[in-house]
Amino acid sequence: MQNEEVTLIEQSKTDPEAFGRLYDRYYQPVFGFLLSRTHNVEVAKDLCSETFFHALKSIRRYESRGKPFKSWLFAIAVAQIGTYYRSRKHYLSVAIDEAPELMANEDYRPDVALAADEDASIIRVQIERLRGFLSKLNQKQQNILSMRFFSKLTVPEIAAAVKMKEGTVKSHIHRALKKLQVLMTEEKHAKDGYERTDALTTRMSFGTDASL
Repeated sequence: MQNEEVTLIEQSKTDPEAFGRLYDRYYQPVFGFLLSRTHNVEVAKDLCSETFFHALKSIRRYESRGKPFKSWLFAIAVAQIGTYYRSRKHYLSVAIDEAPELMANEDYRPDVALAADEDASIIRVQIERLRGFLSKLNQKQQNILSMRFFSKLTVPEIAAAVKMKEGTVKSHIHRALKKLQVLMTEEKHAKDGYERTDALTTRMSFGTDASL
């Protein structure tokens, strides 16, 4: 942990303004993680607010002990995700598609690096496909992959956040990526099979028309 951050954390225990600087530093990665897990802008905002509210209430008890502040913060965010999925019927969800001004803001799109020469509609389809695949993983795998690839946490930071050994985190990442690869391959084979069937049907139709 950097000396500057250590000082800032200690100041935050008695000075809300100092905590505000931690909030500014970590809001985007935490929000990005929550957005990638809920796919709902307003829900992600609510959970992000709850995460930092709980962090502010608990920061006086925070002690590093080898656990980075970022990991401690993400552990709170993971707990908020668990609460959300246990009681999401109480939330009024606002889909990302219903907030075009956020879709256009790259700061709110942690789950994709927008290519300047790539069509936005293609990117949207790719994102939705990826989300569909991710939703078939278990909650633990979804949390770990979201932290690793959307919020760019290191394996040690994730391990501290979810209270696992680094080797266990790596195993979860490996198994999750392998499962995603299998799901993508299955989709491709299904698509190829559909296209072959569709082409055969077309040829049969033309053959029938020619015989009339």
